Amino acid sequence: MTRKIEGWLARLSDPAGLNPNWLPQPFAIKEMPRLNHLLDEAGRHNVRPALVRNLGLVLRSAPDTLITGPPDAIEPAKSLLLARANELRLLDVARAVVLADTARDLLDLAAKAGLPVALVKGADFAQTAYGGLHNRTFTDVDLLIRRDAEPALGDILAGLGFTSHEPPLRHASRTERKWTKAHPHAGTILVEVHTDMVHTPELRRHMSLTYDAYNDPAKGGVTPAARLIMAALHGATSHLFARLQYVVDGLMIARLGIDAKELAERAKLSGARLPLATALRLAAEIYGCPHSRELFDTLKPIPWSRVERRIMTAALVISSKGPQRWRLLPRRYLYRGLLQLADGRA
Repeated sequence: MTRKIEGWLARLSDPAGLNPNWLPQPFAIKEMPRLNHLLDEAGRHNVRPALVRNLGLVLRSAPDTLITGPPDAIEPAKSLLLARANELRLLDVARAVVLADTARDLLDLAAKAGLPVALVKGADFAQTAYGGLHNRTFTDVDLLIRRDAEPALGDILAGLGFTSHEPPLRHASRTERKWTKAHPHAGTILVEVHTDMVHTPELRRHMSLTYDAYNDPAKGGVTPAARLIMAALHGATSHLFARLQYVVDGLMIARLGIDAKELAERAKLSGARLPLATALRLAAEIYGCPHSRELFDTLKPIPWSRVERRIMTAALVISSKGPQRWRLLPRRYLYRGLLQLADGRA
């Protein structure tokens, strides 16, 4: 049953539509509770907006491919499932709007103060690669800033009522700081301020992405290639691709059209060749994306690629939030070790 849920997760999680690479078996009407688990699993992978939209498409056009049983039993089950799915999606969108408004206010104040800061990941990816806030789930606001401007941004955050949270001593050398503020409707709003998107010192010796590298005027500023590097480094170094969202981010950015030469140059400067190769290969294998495959081919030869593709498989990513996820942790830490061996800047 777990494999069936994971198959439908892969089939329904492409924001561009149904994924033809996956044709899982339908659920019997008695298995309908498992479809609620599918919605929850999509939430854990942060791909629920696409899944809910594609779920509605399947239930309207070919419901028998998803649910089998007597028609008089299927219809009310479909209605209940869609009602819950749309309710969850509405909650996701409402939170995204609150976070995007917070990000806009912060960026306006930072611009007035002349601070070198960029909105990254969440709201930025949603608006530039996904087609809008309603198409991508995110849970916080991420800002990348030049290190010397971080205190001034902290003053702005404090002035807006945000509270700074000092990291534990063992994380003091990380390049990420958290600020929170209570919201009357959206709960706690989290703002993460980054001076380098590679947070840990042991990985930062091999790869790095600072504000100046991300928003490099000599390369056109923040381009699709820059965003693809951002997505790959974040997915690899911060989360070891433990959600489908990190693969889908690369997928959607690759579809924007990427200058392969610029991508290679940025990857070399940031040391991101292996994380980038992983993100593109997974997008090609899970979603059949030709743009990702073509970009992946331009990166060859890729350091440690034979080992990497055996460790970080499509099945590993898809099952990363399932009941077997703890059993798969050793392979993720092998990948982390590989990132330190495959120094893309060497």
